[in-house]
Amino acid sequence: ADIRGFTPISEQYKTDPQGLTQLINRFLTPMTDYIMSRDGTIDKYMGDCIMAFWNAPVNVENHEVKAVQSALGMVQRLKDLNDELESEGLMPIRIGIGINTGEVVVGNMGSNNRFDYSILGDAANLASRLEGQSKGYGVTIILGEETATAVEHELFSIELDQIAVKGKKESVRVFTVLGNNEWVFHNTNWYMYQQQHEKFLDLYRGQKWKVAEKFATDLRDGWPEMETYYNIMLERIHEYMNNSPG
Repeated sequence: ADIRGFTPISEQYKTDPQGLTQLINRFLTPMTDYIMSRDGTIDKYMGDCIMAFWNAPVNVENHEVKAVQSALGMVQRLKDLNDELESEGLMPIRIGIGINTGEVVVGNMGSNNRFDYSILGDAANLASRLEGQSKGYGVTIILGEETATAVEHELFSIELDQIAVKGKKESVRVFTVLGNNEWVFHNTNWYMYQQQHEKFLDLYRGQKWKVAEKFATDLRDGWPEMETYYNIMLERIHEYMNNSPG
């Protein structure tokens, strides 16, 4: 998890670095508490970034679900914090979260003189890449395919796109999560939207731009949680339509 647009926020505290430290602590504390309450292990803090993992040093059942539940809980905690910040006249904080599942090496890593208990592996690298993609799709949380598959029976997620990720030869499917079973219960149109969304992706990948545009517009107007995503996809469709050969 990483704060988006951290530079403009830090510029508010040019003459007050202690104030910036207090702000970061106000952000990191509720995020950390929620991760740990879902059996997560905090790996490290990197300025405004939190790195965490599950299933080590002890086994954690349903660790994929707990990781995604942590992300959803962090988003809610952030809303509460932003209400406080806005009441104080401060800029709200926006974050991106990337979650991926796979095998990694875990243990003490570093130099002969200094080391940390951490993880290393392609799956961890991909999680970081996914976080970096979140803004480009107008969502807060991006899941890798293995994570999305593992949580599909307990949490409502949809595929966003298939993308090329730096350092990987094959493209990867990326997803976002919208909520748990309670969210589905209170959003009775979710199944219809999901079906329409899958059709939209088929049209988009088939380069049937006019029909894809119609689907994206209808979905954007009826599905407020995904409005920004569909606006971004509509911009891409218009660019492809205007620059297609012939």
